[in-house]
Amino acid sequence: MTRLATTPLFPLTINVLPGAYLPLQIFEPRYIDMIKNCLSNSEGFCIVLVKSEDDQEIADLPNLHDIATYVEIVDFNQLENGLLGITVQGKEKIKISERWKQTDELLLGKISIVQEDDNDLSLDPRFSDLWDTVKEVTSHPEIKKLNLDLDLNSSKSVCYVLASILPLTPLEKQTILELENTLEKLDYLKDVIKKLGG
Repeated sequence: MTRLATTPLFPLTINVLPGAYLPLQIFEPRYIDMIKNCLSNSEGFCIVLVKSEDDQEIADLPNLHDIATYVEIVDFNQLENGLLGITVQGKEKIKISERWKQTDELLLGKISIVQEDDNDLSLDPRFSDLWDTVKEVTSHPEIKKLNLDLDLNSSKSVCYVLASILPLTPLEKQTILELENTLEKLDYLKDVIKKLGG
């Protein structure tokens, strides 16, 4: 999917970055139908961060960021509480150019994949501490269980995995997603880690 495509949008107050996983509980009929359609057609959907729960745009559409993450369902099961449980994996950074609602209130959007630079900065002395951090954190037994999709030769992968496992706010994750190149993402992560006391 490189051209504009019509895809379901799932607005949330949390987000997921490419390469990371997010468990979700699905209970609204429109989203249960969305999941069924995605599974039967081997397609994904987009998780989009809500800008403000109170703010509404024209045409009664929620106020959302236009940069989001295309996700695919990697696991699903019936939970003990009777709800549908799914786990999604972030696949691609996308841009939403148009949005509208179906009759069942499901939000759809025209999306396109954002092509990102992906140079190998693993030997760059400016960022050696970030590579050391991601190696150290991902070697922890609990983090290993997450099966994160990490490529140490990909600056983009290191940025997204590190941002996914650090205690960042959804808005901080969104900032990393929206930054246009990996150098900016890495510099931003260095500042965040400094603030965290790392």
